[in-house]
Amino acid sequence: MTWNPLKKNHLTQRPTPAPPLLTHSEDRELDIAVQRLIYVEDTIRKLTKEMKKYVEAVTNLDRADQRLTLNLTTCGLAHLNDEFRKVVENYHSVTTQIGKTVQEMAALCQKTFIEPLKKLRDEFILIAAAIAKREELVTTWKYSYNRVKKLQEKKDRTASHIAKLERERRAEETAAKELKTVHAQLLVELPMFLDKRLEYIKPSVHALIMIQLDYYGSTTHLFTHLMPIPNASSSPSTMIPEDEYQEAVDNQMNRIKALTIVKDH
Repeated sequence: MTWNPLKKNHLTQRPTPAPPLLTHSEDRELDIAVQRLIYVEDTIRKLTKEMKKYVEAVTNLDRADQRLTLNLTTCGLAHLNDEFRKVVENYHSVTTQIGKTVQEMAALCQKTFIEPLKKLRDEFILIAAAIAKREELVTTWKYSYNRVKKLQEKKDRTASHIAKLERERRAEETAAKELKTVHAQLLVELPMFLDKRLEYIKPSVHALIMIQLDYYGSTTHLFTHLMPIPNASSSPSTMIPEDEYQEAVDNQMNRIKALTIVKDH
């Protein structure tokens, strides 16, 4: 079955209180832990969804760049002027190189972010099953507890009634013991899961930062070389100093803003 990050969360059910067997404090402690887990699972789902949208957006932008530069290189205008043709060819060369970087970035995001978070979210299936089991035990115990109360309220002192009451008491004690055991286990394991799994997410976030740093850094580096260097005698491979690069960018932006096509009419 294909995994769908848009489907509803696995963990949606908050634990039902079970007084007087469990104290208000015991019930509340588990309820808080489950609410935190519900929030964490929902966050993981949203992170995965947004990461898929992010990768798709970057990929679509790259495709648009590829089409744009390809159209520029094949149009007749690019061949009317050698200098303009060279600019267009260099532009297309850069977008082609960036296209390969985008493919690598998408693969890395899938491997280091989407897949680990998918595995983490799968753990919530087990947690939801554990909470559901507790709910069944609560239902069973409440049934036995209420049966015992009703039998105790009767004034019947016959042997059959006493025997029936004793059977219900034993059933209630068994259900109560099992419920308390499962409840105590959840109070230990759920907070532990929260602490460990939050640590699990950190490497994925760190990997995403490094992937973006590499992608945007290499993209900036490639496009920087397309910027005209002030001194024509400079080598084409020479990096532009930061202050000169920023000045060149500002000058280019000012020239663009001064064009008739961007002026208000």
